[in-house]
Amino acid sequence: MTAVDVTDANWAIIERMAHWHAAIGMFSDHPWFGVGIGNYPVAYAQYALGRWRDPLGHAHNYYLNLLAEAGLVGLSAYLLLLAACFTQAWRVVQRTCGYWRAVALGALGMLMHLCVHNLFDNLYVHNMNVQLGLFLGLLSVADKSVSVQHANRH
Repeated sequence: MTAVDVTDANWAIIERMAHWHAAIGMFSDHPWFGVGIGNYPVAYAQYALGRWRDPLGHAHNYYLNLLAEAGLVGLSAYLLLLAACFTQAWRVVQRTCGYWRAVALGALGMLMHLCVHNLFDNLYVHNMNVQLGLFLGLLSVADKSVSVQHANRH
């Protein structure tokens, strides 16, 4: 990547690839627990390529960043959390109708967007965690409203 001719057209792509390369290097050296949560910028200098010396705070790929900072253990925990969130959202979609189904479908859409966008950036630096928490809370309310409606029928 140090031999690539950098232009205005490819700058962002090459810069991201340099950061991905650094994250993979960190993971390769520390596969189980990574370099420590929040230590990507600290460890970056050791793995930086060519002209890409500024750590930018994260690897511009959340999954690679997790591998770098928390290793396989951290990435596995995060993927399990995502699976639980998707499962709950899908469960609520199936059990509800009307407004609450729309909320659950919105939560599914938000989760999918988060997963795809995090391949190229880290949305959690933009307070996405607050939106995620709100949607998960709404899913819980929707799930409880279905339980209350079901109990009132019997």
